[in-house]
Amino acid sequence: MSFPIYIATELTKKFGNKMVIDKLSFEIYENEFVYLKGANGAGKTTLLNIIAKLDNLWNGELKFKGVSLKKIKLHNYPISYIPDTPIFYEGLTVKEHLNFISSMYGLKDEEAREIVDIYVSVFNLKEYLNYLPSQLSRGNKQKVMLCCGLLKDFEVLIADEPFNFLDSDSIKALFEILSIIKSSGKTIILTSHEVEYIKSLIDREIQLKRRVE
Repeated sequence: MSFPIYIATELTKKFGNKMVIDKLSFEIYENEFVYLKGANGAGKTTLLNIIAKLDNLWNGELKFKGVSLKKIKLHNYPISYIPDTPIFYEGLTVKEHLNFISSMYGLKDEEAREIVDIYVSVFNLKEYLNYLPSQLSRGNKQKVMLCCGLLKDFEVLIADEPFNFLDSDSIKALFEILSIIKSSGKTIILTSHEVEYIKSLIDREIQLKRRVE
């Protein structure tokens, strides 16, 4: 019997007096591909930030494997988070970013080179390895951000609009990567306006409704 790894009960989030998430309850199980569904402003990014422990100022209950998420230390939390806006160290090249991130995640030199080379090839980034982030197009920034997020060993992948600004080849590549991650038994939680790219993978939808004040 499968047990939920996330259980949310009346999860509530306000920004000042504005209610963004109002008593939301849901369950997410291992090896599920979960799609957050809702209009702009419905709180999808806010919910991802909460699940990723980037926002601990919420009410209600959210448990990961039976433990309150607020009690789990970030370094013990087996997730990788890909935000909707790429974040970089502006003084590092693409290659330096990938080497730095892989070393931070504890990959050994040979293993790191092999994995980095795979993602560089998959996302056609070889000619951009010596570029600084400011020299990249928005699509290539997105691809580098994806590479950084995928280098980590995780149980849960959290991704906010990961298909944004990708070319058709990269969209196909990301779909295949997500399919492999799912088939390996890991959990994926994401939001995307391009639901047609992933609808064959979706196991569960969580509906968020935009509140009208």
